[in-house]
Amino acid sequence: MSTCCAEYASEDKSMLELVFAPCSPVAGSDKNWIAASDDEIVDATVKELARLFPTEIGPGAPNGGAVLVKQTVVRVPRSVYAATPGRGKFRPSQESPIDNFVMAGDFATQKYLGSMEGAVLSGKLAAEVICDRSVGRKSRGVRDVHDSIKEQSENRREVKKPVGVRGDYPIAFGGGQQGTGGNVYHP
Repeated sequence: MSTCCAEYASEDKSMLELVFAPCSPVAGSDKNWIAASDDEIVDATVKELARLFPTEIGPGAPNGGAVLVKQTVVRVPRSVYAATPGRGKFRPSQESPIDNFVMAGDFATQKYLGSMEGAVLSGKLAAEVICDRSVGRKSRGVRDVHDSIKEQSENRREVKKPVGVRGDYPIAFGGGQQGTGGNVYHP
């Protein structure tokens, strides 16, 4: 951002943006980070960055290292799925067994969480499938659907009601929730 957006440009500073998956006990965390204060989140993040980059951040860095000038914490509790081990096997590939049907989205196979970055990479991978098909090149192929998904599909007798946030606030439609207002229902 500091390279491409004039309002963030600086000769002696750089910007770091971090996006975290849902960090709550439901997702396997020891702490409910969604409920933590902004200061707790920022302090824990800076400590972890200092641990990962000891020569750039924190007391071991030359001249004290990088200094946090400004921070903003935005909570979007249901913005991405919980990245628990083993979930990747349930993601479909971009290529499908249906002619002229290719899938792209944060839900499909790619190396990121369900996020904007994941959706962009998935779109790139889907475009590669289309290009490969158009010139007759062999592509990565269709990923098998996990057996447990097939079983659930075959044994399902009733339609499941959708779960998620309900209401007319942005979070109900995948947007960030900041500010105050009406009640948002979390099942």
